[in-house]
Amino acid sequence: MKLGPAVTALVTLGAMGAVITAFSFSASPYVTVAQAKTASGDRLHLAGDIIKPTVSRDVRRGSLTFDLRDDKGDTITVVHRGEMPANFSEAVKVVAIGGMKDGQFQSNQLLVKCPSKYEAEKAGAG
Repeated sequence: MKLGPAVTALVTLGAMGAVITAFSFSASPYVTVAQAKTASGDRLHLAGDIIKPTVSRDVRRGSLTFDLRDDKGDTITVVHRGEMPANFSEAVKVVAIGGMKDGQFQSNQLLVKCPSKYEAEKAGAG
């Protein structure tokens, strides 16, 4: 009996298991405001609308603070530490990546979604 194919199959299965396990631990879920308030972890994705009047920047502390409203209408204060995305001032929607701390969503990464400059062209084309 040849052991080569059996060993190869076992090594392949072990490698696939390791990849699946690593991916499942590094995957970060999208959550609502209500879910974020009860979830643990610091890789949660919280998507929503930026409430523009609440935006404030503290250059000295290197932070950006704003309120975010999710699709269910719930709001939460987001405190982002790090670089402010260059197009944040034009952004309408944002995905904050981070976790809850002291009743606020502490973000270490922001993904902005800006209105497309082509939206007006599409509206006029129809």
